[in-house]
Amino acid sequence: MVMDDPDVFELEEAEGIGIFEPGTRFERDIDKGKMMSVLGLTALGMILLVIATVIIMIPLLAIPNLIFIDINTLEIYIDPNALLILTVAEIVFVIPPIYYVRKNGFPISSIGIKNMLSGIDIGLGFVIGALMVGSNIAVSWLVTNFAGPGLSGEQLLIARNPAELVAWIIVMFVFVGFTEEVLFRGFLQRRMEMYFKSQRNSNYRIMSLVITSFIFGIIHMDLIGLPVRFILGMFLGDLAQRRNYNIVGPSVAHGFNNAIVVVLASLGF
Repeated sequence: MVMDDPDVFELEEAEGIGIFEPGTRFERDIDKGKMMSVLGLTALGMILLVIATVIIMIPLLAIPNLIFIDINTLEIYIDPNALLILTVAEIVFVIPPIYYVRKNGFPISSIGIKNMLSGIDIGLGFVIGALMVGSNIAVSWLVTNFAGPGLSGEQLLIARNPAELVAWIIVMFVFVGFTEEVLFRGFLQRRMEMYFKSQRNSNYRIMSLVITSFIFGIIHMDLIGLPVRFILGMFLGDLAQRRNYNIVGPSVAHGFNNAIVVVLASLGF
């Protein structure tokens, strides 16, 4: 369906998660079949990440002391620089959402990429990001004290000099915060909300928020870190909902939280 309407902004704000742009199709209802397709594309994002990681890892294996397997313990050692390079593979997360909108003729704003220089959203991102850091520390402390320290991937997020720290901050904002928010909030959560709303479920907002946050926690494949990531996902998803699924704020909050984690880990906390 094509809708030419000059009042694009007002219509989108009034409809909440509805999408209206002149000369483009707009998406309002998601049926079960479409929702399964969205879930499948989200899973595809994870598969693409594994493939991209392997492709990047192959040449790194030829560089001494970056990635190697301890023959005695069979443990894989990954140098922080190697992990930094591997993290760039997350750029593939944007491929399924972009494929979806291009295939269906939807505007790029339908996956949250809009008003990228919004001062309000950037400011809210830093505020929520600071709250996320506090929650991250508190929940991590509780998990450590009640479930034991375990092994978390965040133990590898270490910068050994200022140059590495700057590189990590850039990666966390651009390749982690932005790409994950496009996939999980702009793409998945937004459509899950549309699906539950089309099912006349009065709790469609909270259901989409909780389910997406749980999926977000699970895909990191870190059982010890699952409670933390679920709560962080709730922060990010709530901000996305409040800002009409503009992913600028969640991207900034996500990147800020992760960047502070690297700083604290690098300082030995």
